[in-house]
Amino acid sequence: MRSDLFHITPSGRAGLLFALFAILVVPSVAGSQWLNIFTSTACFTLAVAGVSFMYSRLGMVSLTQVGLMGVGGWITLRLNYGLGLPFEFNLIASGLITIVFGWLLALPALRLRGLYLALVTLMAAGGFEILFATFQFPNGGEGFWGVQTGSREGFNRPFIARSDEAFLRYTIFVVTLGFLVIELHRRLAPGRAWALIRRSEAAAMSAGVNVSLYKTWAFGISGLLGGLAGSLLAGSLGLLDGGTFKASESVMIFALAVVGGANFWLGAVFAASLFRILPALLNNWGLDADLSLIIFGAGLLHAVITAPDGIAGQLMDLSGNLYKKVTNRGTGPNAGPPPHREGISNGSGRISRAFSPVALRLLQIPAHLLHYLVGTRITQTNPDTPIEVKDVVVRFGGVVALNHISATFSKPVSGIIGPNGAGKTTLMNVISGFVATSGGSVHAGGIDLTALASHRRSHWGLRRSFQKEEVADDLNVEENVMAQLDPLPFSLQEKQDEVARALEFVGMNDRARKPGKQLNSFERRLTDVAKCLVGRPGIVMFDEPAGGMSVDETETLGSLILKIHDYCGAKTLVIDHDVDLIARVCEETLVLDFGERIAFGKTADVLADPKVRAAYLGIEEDAA
Repeated sequence: MRSDLFHITPSGRAGLLFALFAILVVPSVAGSQWLNIFTSTACFTLAVAGVSFMYSRLGMVSLTQVGLMGVGGWITLRLNYGLGLPFEFNLIASGLITIVFGWLLALPALRLRGLYLALVTLMAAGGFEILFATFQFPNGGEGFWGVQTGSREGFNRPFIARSDEAFLRYTIFVVTLGFLVIELHRRLAPGRAWALIRRSEAAAMSAGVNVSLYKTWAFGISGLLGGLAGSLLAGSLGLLDGGTFKASESVMIFALAVVGGANFWLGAVFAASLFRILPALLNNWGLDADLSLIIFGAGLLHAVITAPDGIAGQLMDLSGNLYKKVTNRGTGPNAGPPPHREGISNGSGRISRAFSPVALRLLQIPAHLLHYLVGTRITQTNPDTPIEVKDVVVRFGGVVALNHISATFSKPVSGIIGPNGAGKTTLMNVISGFVATSGGSVHAGGIDLTALASHRRSHWGLRRSFQKEEVADDLNVEENVMAQLDPLPFSLQEKQDEVARALEFVGMNDRARKPGKQLNSFERRLTDVAKCLVGRPGIVMFDEPAGGMSVDETETLGSLILKIHDYCGAKTLVIDHDVDLIARVCEETLVLDFGERIAFGKTADVLADPKVRAAYLGIEEDAA
């Protein structure tokens, strides 16, 4: 399964060739003015990559990136002029310190999303702008701040990159490493966790993902890239000015990231080129550089309306269409698939079979460390251990959603039914940890589940699906299921075996590499079921799994549910409005109405109860 870790996509090959061309050719042919412009463009490419990474992987808008560049540049200048340290040390120090700043910015992201998060990060960028204007950037003066009037002297560039040409090559190399860091993260457990978080934080937590940790991790990477970009920009110029790091520039590079294509490495290059090269070209042509703002606005409007994947996405579509035409003409209907549209967010294509085993072992070290930090030892539920819901009370303000609900589920498959608003999903959310109780508890296998955080319940062995299939479009079927196992302390081979076995059980093994966005609703539901069956689960919960399914699909789903206990020993709880499905698969059923328990017992007896027929089926005459 991990053979794709060292694959290169067609767009990845193009990117590496582009970087090689930029390193070997561009510095040799560019004049002194354009060397500085190209170096600045490369620096901002790294900064834009951080913005694009946050937006494409987590759907989060961070508008502090240019401010973090300023922090990285300030630290590099301070360490250089104040202590005379080598540039490489200053570069690393800048990156590490801006990681910490990124973590601090992650604090509001733990509670905020969308517009509110964007506003908070923009305010942080404004704060950096004020600090830079007040204290200025060190330029060789005495004292801690080190500011003086006069030209720069004594800046230490890398010993292998003293000239402008060499420093441009050095910068492009570091930028390329930055892209590789993003891509490696994307292909490992963090990338799968981020894809789940972007899809749904609740679904991510139900898969055992520590959402707070992975959000903080992502902000740290974005901070690292911003700090490195600022440090390289300081190395290029030897001095910096606060006007370069205005808060409005962070807004601009985010907008240009969308125009360029946030999902692709090429999009970051386009964005930085529009930001730095286009104004320079306009000046050379005798035009006002501010005209670039009009072009940016038109490009953003075009991207929002007709090109959500930006310029890079359009180019990938164009290349894919051309490939189809060429291959169809040459080989007819059996032509191979078009090149993958994959860059920052997707990938495959082999680098080296000889390199892969050694590198894979090295890359597993941080993964094992992560499992140690966020994972927990699994305590399997004995198949004969009941699930005990004891006197659970849930209030939303003055509304009592669940009123002292108790039930002991002892059968392999149990049901929970009731009319809309009865509290069924609320009870499931209590069991899975998404809703806090005002009283009561849930026990299973000697564990009080209500004492565990939601993602810890997944580590323990609790699995659930949602009314809407929560399959990450960015991942294929195999990766979606693997994401459920990432936090668990299994070996890589064990995880691969678990995924393969679960996909075979649900009948999706032949579609293991099919992207999530290409799955139909039933395939998505089957993928959801497979996610629930890996990692030795003790409890599996389905919330209206047959919603929107055809009769045949419901029949297939019911057969799978009946086999779960024999497959992995887990107890299954099913919520559904399909009475026929409940009657077929559930040995016992709990009935709720307006947060009250009105019946619990053998399913056939419960469905024949006059109170249940009156509340759920609306047959009032039978209740008399």
